[in-house]
Amino acid sequence: MDLTGRCVLVTGGAHRVGKAIAVTLAKLGAAKVVFTFNSSVEAAEKTAQEIRAFGCEVLAIRCDQSDIQQIDQTIEMIMKKFGRLDVLINSASVLFEGEFMNVTPEAWDDVMNINVRGPFFFMQKAAPLMLEGDDGVIVNIIDESVVKPALKWVHHGASKSALWNITRSGSLAFAPKIRVNAVLPGAVLKPPDYTDEHWEGLIPTIPLRKLGSAEDVCQAVEYLINADFVTGQMIVVDGGVTVL
Repeated sequence: MDLTGRCVLVTGGAHRVGKAIAVTLAKLGAAKVVFTFNSSVEAAEKTAQEIRAFGCEVLAIRCDQSDIQQIDQTIEMIMKKFGRLDVLINSASVLFEGEFMNVTPEAWDDVMNINVRGPFFFMQKAAPLMLEGDDGVIVNIIDESVVKPALKWVHHGASKSALWNITRSGSLAFAPKIRVNAVLPGAVLKPPDYTDEHWEGLIPTIPLRKLGSAEDVCQAVEYLINADFVTGQMIVVDGGVTVL
């Protein structure tokens, strides 16, 4: 897919990997870049300014994607302002620690509502608008917990595994006009609660013996946007960790 003149939506696009993807899509020629944010107002304003520097129209929408009505409103705003949607990147996510015996029903629901229900209904609500065009692309951002059990983040791992299943189901439901794939990043951005020492300490555990970057994820997303014969697949960007 050539992004020239296209409209793209990146959920959670105000900061971290979501921001890197939104900026990359602007660099690649998208004419209209929409991204959602929840509480990161200042970060959203800065990201919007960066994207405008590439000559794009930008729409930053505050959206709590645990609320289906706000998802509906987001898609309606895109339809009214731009009249089209070609690419959806589901990047918005939360990560809360919780071992198996400590996860409460409330904590379970908080994670599932953002990480599973949100992306699912963004796909469902965006699909009719995307299907009005010639083609479309959806990329869901998952993580290593899909492949390797995350004992300290059990509900998070369950949510990302569910999103991977939704990715595969969506690839069949929306074929042949919309391709649906996933990107599985590994150690690409230091978590806010990590020290530099802790972060760099991961290097010996990675077969390629180096840390990744948000740009590595962006390259995978770019490939999936351009790969017209690929759907229902995941690209793993983790330096080989999930092979172990």
